[in-house]
Amino acid sequence: MEICTYKHTARIEVRYAETDQMGIVHHSVYAVWFEQARTEYFRTAGASYADMEAEGFGAPVLELNVKFKQPTRYGDFVDVETSMIREGLKVRFEYKVYVNGNLCTLGSTLHCMTKGGRPTRELPSGFSKFEFVNG
Repeated sequence: MEICTYKHTARIEVRYAETDQMGIVHHSVYAVWFEQARTEYFRTAGASYADMEAEGFGAPVLELNVKFKQPTRYGDFVDVETSMIREGLKVRFEYKVYVNGNLCTLGSTLHCMTKGGRPTRELPSGFSKFEFVNG
């Protein structure tokens, strides 16, 4: 396992359409927020998804995990802290969702790195911008 030293926090405003009748964020929204945070994670490091795909790489989701600790609500601003771990052919992103510094949700997504539709240990050139340490 190799841990990426780069972390990024994306700020997302909770929209009314993302909530249920009680004003609490619906559980399905977290997958969308994780994707937004992951995309921003790459973009801010200078390694965009578009560049990765142009090189023939993909990263299909194999697993999605979410653990709710406190609800998030309409009008909140959530901060989604994203980090990345490399596990052989797979890459795991871990997410911590905070509101006003309070941890509300923990999550992760596991992705298989592919090139030309086939699993690969090779990483896109943009990943060279990331520093990995053994963990």
